[in-house]
Amino acid sequence: MSAEVQSQFYLFFMAVFWGIGMCLIYDGFRILRELIRHSLFWINTEDIFYWTAMTILLFYLLFTYNRGEIRSFTIAGLLVGSIFYLKTISPVYRAIICWILKPFFRLFSGILSLLRKFRKNSENNH
Repeated sequence: MSAEVQSQFYLFFMAVFWGIGMCLIYDGFRILRELIRHSLFWINTEDIFYWTAMTILLFYLLFTYNRGEIRSFTIAGLLVGSIFYLKTISPVYRAIICWILKPFFRLFSGILSLLRKFRKNSENNH
């Protein structure tokens, strides 16, 4: 196998893993949105930040490993990795992380509501 074909196979598998990584990072935003209510403004801001960062990272991937050329196998690798992650890993990952983090967010939310009540009471007493 020629060195060029080997590098293209390497780039394809790297794109698969980048697709998985992109979805994993976006799942972090989805988990945060599930645990903390977000306004539409913050959801859009997070999405703009996410897609800007992913665009820069994908440009780096393509520029570094394929001299900036966009090839169909690179896009196919991203899609394969993303679909694989979304269909297999994502539901389990999100369920486990939410199960672990929900009690902490509830506790934190309870503490904040108690602090707000004490603050209101102290302001009313003055």
